[in-house]
Amino acid sequence: MAALCGIPNGEYVRLVDVLSTVKLNSEPVQKAHRVILNAPPNAKHDEFIASSNAQRIDQKLLDRFAQLTGRKPHRYLRRGIVFSHRDLHLILDRYQSGLPIYLFTGRGPSSDSLHLGHSIPFEFTKWLQETLGAKLILMLTDDMKILHDKDLPIQHVRKYDIANATDILAFGFDLPKTFMFSNMDYVGGAFYQNIISIARHITVSSIKEALGFTDDDNVGMFYCCSTQSAGCFASSFPGILTANKSSLRTIPCLIPCSYDIDGYFAEVRKHAGKMGELPPSFLYSSLLPSLQGGGQKMSASVKTSAIYLTDEPDVVREKIHAAFPIGQNSMDVALEWLRFFLEDDEELATIQRKHHAHQLLSVELREILVEVIIETVTRFKTNRQQISNDVLKAFMTPRLLE
Repeated sequence: MAALCGIPNGEYVRLVDVLSTVKLNSEPVQKAHRVILNAPPNAKHDEFIASSNAQRIDQKLLDRFAQLTGRKPHRYLRRGIVFSHRDLHLILDRYQSGLPIYLFTGRGPSSDSLHLGHSIPFEFTKWLQETLGAKLILMLTDDMKILHDKDLPIQHVRKYDIANATDILAFGFDLPKTFMFSNMDYVGGAFYQNIISIARHITVSSIKEALGFTDDDNVGMFYCCSTQSAGCFASSFPGILTANKSSLRTIPCLIPCSYDIDGYFAEVRKHAGKMGELPPSFLYSSLLPSLQGGGQKMSASVKTSAIYLTDEPDVVREKIHAAFPIGQNSMDVALEWLRFFLEDDEELATIQRKHHAHQLLSVELREILVEVIIETVTRFKTNRQQISNDVLKAFMTPRLLE
């Protein structure tokens, strides 16, 4: 890591040549489960569904998912945290027929550590990979981070690449089924062909509308969505997803992501058919609220809003104590955090019932949250310590996935 500081800004160095860091457990198969705890009303979710024509995940879809996979739905699904989708039924049709799909997600490296809000799509993607037995492509959009911040040194982004890649792999992805890459390293060949094929269909005016860009933004930012969208097409990964190039355009993609990044993929959905490609399917997750509440999302740029996956237990305790001082009347944010991170449905239901009946002191609820988050962060850090340079290189080596 320290050696990165000696790299002149602007000099290209392959990520696998600079490196650092995996492993996790699985869960028992269970029969179908009903949704135990319904999601509270969320105006932003309703607005997203209405404006984007996404579909709400309902009990019928969850029942089919559980019946086909033999797995209890993840708590994010059970609790409406993953709340909407695009064409999940088509993915389930493929799964039922024994036909291949692949998962695609990623991260724009911008800090030395992921925070708990970042963990949501990666924990869920790990569960989907395990449940569906799917191959997975993980993209590090380091190019986008450089383009969005003209003052961010490239060598800092390379350091973030390594740190964030290490964090991501600590969620326990299956090495034989997973390929991770840095855009600055990998873009070329079939992948770049798809980038330019997408780019020539996208107008500047449509990107302004979808992402809020203006004439003052640099030209590279306008190009980012075509780079990111190219990962939606299996034809971008010959020799990785399959050895049979002729079948690549028949393999659909499922993207687990937070709903706020949907704008990056809006254009590719419109134009995929013109290119002879399949439009991607999506599972959209909620945003973890900031410790500060008020509808704000957790942000890496606001340190007091976030708990990092590398925080020590005393730091976790201090942040939660500061966010929820004794005597505070509302503990709604604390309850929402428990809805995200407490695995046991019955325990969560009991806590909610006692809280609403004024049978649980605020200080008691706060300490329950402290213990749950400390356990979450400690488990993550234990897994992260198992990652080596060789493992990280193995995930980033192009190869035919099993």
